[in-house]
Amino acid sequence: MAGLIAENRLLRDKAELAELVERTSNLGSWEIDLGNQSVRWSEELYRIYGFSSNNFLPDSALNEEIIIPEYREKVAKELAAAVANRTSFAVEYQVALPSGTRKYILGQGSYVSKDHKIVGTIQDITELKDAVLKLKVNESLLREAEAVSHNGSWELADGKEFMLWSDEMYIIHGFLPHSVFINLRFYRSLVHEDDLAHFLEGFSQAGQQKNAFKINYRIIRPSGEIRHVLSIAEYKKIGLDDRYAYIGTTQDVTELREAQVQLEEKVIELNRSNQDLEQFAYVASHDLQEPLRKIQAFGERLMKKSFVGLDEEAVDYIERMRKASERMRKLIDDLLTFSKATREPRHFAKINLANLLQRTLKDLDFYIEQKKATIHLSLELEVEGIESQLSQLFQNLIGNALKFTAAGIDPIISITGKKVNGMTLGLPEVNQNQWYGVIEVSDNGIGFEKEDAERIFDIFHRLHSRSDYEGTGIGLAICKKIVSNHSGFISALSEQGKGTTFSVILPLKQSK
Repeated sequence: MAGLIAENRLLRDKAELAELVERTSNLGSWEIDLGNQSVRWSEELYRIYGFSSNNFLPDSALNEEIIIPEYREKVAKELAAAVANRTSFAVEYQVALPSGTRKYILGQGSYVSKDHKIVGTIQDITELKDAVLKLKVNESLLREAEAVSHNGSWELADGKEFMLWSDEMYIIHGFLPHSVFINLRFYRSLVHEDDLAHFLEGFSQAGQQKNAFKINYRIIRPSGEIRHVLSIAEYKKIGLDDRYAYIGTTQDVTELREAQVQLEEKVIELNRSNQDLEQFAYVASHDLQEPLRKIQAFGERLMKKSFVGLDEEAVDYIERMRKASERMRKLIDDLLTFSKATREPRHFAKINLANLLQRTLKDLDFYIEQKKATIHLSLELEVEGIESQLSQLFQNLIGNALKFTAAGIDPIISITGKKVNGMTLGLPEVNQNQWYGVIEVSDNGIGFEKEDAERIFDIFHRLHSRSDYEGTGIGLAICKKIVSNHSGFISALSEQGKGTTFSVILPLKQSK
């Protein structure tokens, strides 16, 4: 009796263990007695199919009805073949739950001849199928992305002779996908002979130290076409058993390289053209000074020695000549200043802007006194700059404020400065993590229309006739060139008849 109880307990424990295993592995079991067509499901199978096991026994009709119609014939054939051949079977299909939800099922089993029944298991593989589907979609997207970007991926595992290539890797190198086996010896034969030493050195050094690498080189396709490629790789663990490999990408950068070469050629050509223009401006301005001095000198002598004998018309001609030569002298001086701002070597030093502006105002003191101007100076900033150029910059801005005033109104000029971070300026061109000095020169002058705010910095651009206000139209162009030399920005805000504010933004420290 005790032995029977122990045996029953053992059987119960085994049944509980089997039920626990089924529930843990999401695996249900079933059997179909082919003699009386009775069907039995395990508890886990009830759960998988979405039914309650209370007072409910499945039958053959329900067993078939659960299967999605398009899969029923497939499942029936597998079961019939297992019975006819007295073998096992495995089949994937879909079932419909009472809630309407569909699941992917893996059914496996075999025919038991002595009991004339079929027994098997049902495993819910819905999540697995979803994962496989997502993996296939991701692989498809990866292939499309590689094709669009001409960027192939590869793997070279430790101890392995052959490299694994994506389809795009074959295409980049001029082969049909999987048409050849790739090892390092074969790949070296694809590298352009002039780049082979560079490629081998970079690959070898990285391989010895297991470092990441990035190598630019050329390859030769079987057709003889030469392509520029960029290979980037990292050494990574690829398995649980301490297996490592270089995982990398190789991108066809031929078009990018050709565009870069063309851009470099254009830049060289543009620089050469600019240098020629600058040289012409410098030489022309310099060489024009000598004949101009003679015109002015002889004009002065003619006025002094022959003034009494000249009639009114002749005196007017000489006076016009003197004024024209004076305008030309100013134009040449401004051209030389502009040329100097363009050609001058950039040696930056720390400059106290308050001290620099004090010296600039002292240089302009006669003009300031003559115009009865009031100057308000309030700034404490130090910047790295070229002192002579910054002095010229503020001399031009203050000179403009003194010049463009309305009749009968004494100029009031305010010069202020503050230190700000690049991210607060709201300008996409500035370095967001750099500190800048913002200097504003404001006046109560005649101002100008808003649409002229950009054009006033163009060389030779004038808003007023020469008879109203003297000038060559170069002063603000010089300002813009100087600010550009300091990696800064200059702008103007004005309203007709209500004055102008020039804003100069200069980095406190120049980038190396």
